[in-house]
Amino acid sequence: MTTLKDVARLAGVSIATVSYCINGTKNIRPDTRLKVMQAIEELNYIPNRSAQTLREPDSREIGIVIPDIEDPYYSEILKGLVYEAETSGYTLNIAFTYQQAAQECRIIQDFISRNVSGLAIMTCQPSNTDFFRNSIIRYHVPNVFIDRIPKGLDVNFQAFDNYTTIHYLTEQLLLKGYERIGLITGPEELLGESDCVYAFTDAHVKQKKTCYTELIYSCDMTKEGAFRIFMNALQSRIPQAVISSSENMTKGIVEALALCHIRIPEDICVITLGIECWNQSNYHPQVIHTSRRAYTLGRDCCRLLIRNIQSPHLFESEFMLYQERYLEESLTIPAPPKPVSFPVSHKRLRILTLDLPSIRALASVSQEFFCLRGIQIQVEYLPMRELFDEICRDSRRKQSLYDIYVADVSWMRYLTQEECLLDITKFIQSRSLDTSHIVRKNLENCCFKGHYYALPIIGGTHLLFYRKDYFGSTRLQQAFQNQHQISLRPPKTWTEFNGVARFFTREYNPASPSVYGTALPAQLSAELALEILIRLWSYGGGLFDHNSRLALDTLQNRRGYSSILETRSYVSPDFLSRDHAQSFQDFSAGKTAMLISFTEYASDIRKYMSSDMVSNVGCCTIPGGTPANVGWQLGVSRTTKNWPLIAEFFKWLCKKHTSYYLTILDGQAVMTYPYHNHELLKLYPWLNLTDEGIRLSHSRIYPIRGKDRNIPPHQVESVLCQVFHQVCENGIPIEQALKDGQQELYRLFV
Repeated sequence: MTTLKDVARLAGVSIATVSYCINGTKNIRPDTRLKVMQAIEELNYIPNRSAQTLREPDSREIGIVIPDIEDPYYSEILKGLVYEAETSGYTLNIAFTYQQAAQECRIIQDFISRNVSGLAIMTCQPSNTDFFRNSIIRYHVPNVFIDRIPKGLDVNFQAFDNYTTIHYLTEQLLLKGYERIGLITGPEELLGESDCVYAFTDAHVKQKKTCYTELIYSCDMTKEGAFRIFMNALQSRIPQAVISSSENMTKGIVEALALCHIRIPEDICVITLGIECWNQSNYHPQVIHTSRRAYTLGRDCCRLLIRNIQSPHLFESEFMLYQERYLEESLTIPAPPKPVSFPVSHKRLRILTLDLPSIRALASVSQEFFCLRGIQIQVEYLPMRELFDEICRDSRRKQSLYDIYVADVSWMRYLTQEECLLDITKFIQSRSLDTSHIVRKNLENCCFKGHYYALPIIGGTHLLFYRKDYFGSTRLQQAFQNQHQISLRPPKTWTEFNGVARFFTREYNPASPSVYGTALPAQLSAELALEILIRLWSYGGGLFDHNSRLALDTLQNRRGYSSILETRSYVSPDFLSRDHAQSFQDFSAGKTAMLISFTEYASDIRKYMSSDMVSNVGCCTIPGGTPANVGWQLGVSRTTKNWPLIAEFFKWLCKKHTSYYLTILDGQAVMTYPYHNHELLKLYPWLNLTDEGIRLSHSRIYPIRGKDRNIPPHQVESVLCQVFHQVCENGIPIEQALKDGQQELYRLFV
């Protein structure tokens, strides 16, 4: 077992210094503390606090590690653990991981350091075998793993036999005549969840039926995760039945079905793995529940753990799967429903838009609006440049093809000057529409010269996303401290940003865990222009000088361009051809350590990451503190004949529950309701930063009136990008490129 002496020897300090670092009883120099913490990390040393206080070896305290208590299954298991422990004279210390691997590691190490008698764990990281081997096994801590077992370890394990149950349920549906059956489980790295998938497919093979693998879904075992998954599933052909491995996920499924006015069991049969309960009021009346004796499982797990505690040396680990005894007698499956087909309405609204997460969410949730009002929402997607041009063309037609345009905030002044949008000021200011819960700055983006021409649908700002596992590494902290004499942290300035990016670029630091320090998606000029602007603003520059005159060739802009041109050394060489999706993939795979993106795309970043990696991502305000005010608005065609329908649609968009649904599906909103909901704040931590980001954000106010016409925003952005490309690709000095850029602006506007 590793001792203080071992740590002191490796760190090159005294035993007393190690003790001071661990206990915080004296101030230690930062570089010395880093050496000690690095040695602790390398040796996997866990300080034993109870030994320090000379307590008895058996503390009669049991540590309980579970994901949360929102799922009734976890709650019942916990009740059984509590009853059995208290009956046997043990006290419990309960901690929640919220499905975050790093949090679970900290909790377990803390319990071991406190010399708990034993641990009962429902792990969220079964693949992290080395951690459990080097902590629980290494320190001979009595344990029982519940429902989920670390791979390749001989430990106590008890769970329900999900394979047998799911196989039986699937087989019964097939025998009843069901054909298209869906399955929703948690992450497949969890044993019980992967067993569900195997059982589901095996039952189809046994019955010689087609298994529709596209109907097998995996999510994070929250009701929000299941809601997202199933709302997307309902956009295609609806399955005849769906089986859920968790009552918590079933809540999300039921919510999605209710939103789309799909009835249970008339339109779809829903079956969930449930818990034994005497009162039927605990169940959704139309959902078929199985009856797992979760309370009994909790009691049995505690008994097993206590036997292990009382006889640690002679005890042999046990592996047990429980059967659901009276499943067959309680299961009544209705006849297969007829295929669900939604009626076609002659009332419809056509929306022209860019493909954005929020608009995809809107397309899904608008099924409720159709069910309520009989108005269908049809969405047509175009690339950004084509979208702008088509909005301009369509608005000039005698009868527009589209009713609503999704327009970027930077386009609004141009579109209003060109008279492309309908003035909806009276509606926005009327009592029939409650705008009090729309984020103020988002609503202001829709106003030009005192008149409103749109309703905001997407609002947000920039955020810096970073890999917490890289920034938190003691080894890397020590190396960075040695190089720069400052602590490794999410950067506050662009100079610091480039320094950290260089440190995490393998070409300059062979020990870096990432290939590149950051990403710079520059395939679209609009995205590159934003990367440029946030740096120019930070250095006090921009398109105008302090007298509001066009002034690109300034000292401040030279510094801003110098900063972003240095950044290109720390990104993938093909950055000019890369888009944000490729940047998300690289970041999620650990190829880059930092990423600057928008709150609009935050949920997309999570989608690229495995569930056990989500906790390794942190977010904060961007360096320099000058994010861009970004967003998209729903502008109304000036020649549409469907204004009364559009008004109803806008009212529905401003409702509280609609904003919740849109937020769950894409992770951000223009309404304030989600920013005060504790469930959503826990699910999407970047919501906590959005208010501050919007407050700090700068608006992209481009000049419009040229010498003989209005100048589209993309032409101004093109000039900003042209300066970058001249230096980057043609080797022209920054000073000359800025002079050329300023001349180009003069040519357009003066």
